[in-house]
Amino acid sequence: MKTKLLPLFALFFILFSCNDDDEISPNAKIEGKYRYNSEGNMSWIDKTFNFVDVMEFKSDGTVTGESYTTDLGSDTILGYRGYFSGSYTIIEGKVTITYSKSYHMGVEDVNYIPKEELIQSQEEGYTSDYVNSEDYSQLSFICPSNAYCTFLPVYVKVN
Repeated sequence: MKTKLLPLFALFFILFSCNDDDEISPNAKIEGKYRYNSEGNMSWIDKTFNFVDVMEFKSDGTVTGESYTTDLGSDTILGYRGYFSGSYTIIEGKVTITYSKSYHMGVEDVNYIPKEELIQSQEEGYTSDYVNSEDYSQLSFICPSNAYCTFLPVYVKVN
């Protein structure tokens, strides 16, 4: 009889000793794509475009991003405004992105250019900060103390 109860006690011990409150790492919580959309026009033509900024965070601490332009109501990419790769850290709810490679438009008064025409930034070690929502569904840009920010984009997690 005692040997028959041993497997039952073992199963009981295994089921109730598992901790369902295992803490998930911040890198695992932030993992995924975040997107920010805005409408506008940076040129002299009379047309409004959709400006899309996407960042993708990976659990290994790397991040990539791109900024592209579409027509309103379309997902077809007309061209790019920039892209980057880098790493990130999360400390007390603040996400800091350190850019390793960054490309941008070297032309003003245009809404987009082909991706291969973007020029690489020469600035090294550039960072930007974001505050994440408690459930990691949004990232809000933090304006640097030495800048004047007219708006603060909020990226929404899309997957």
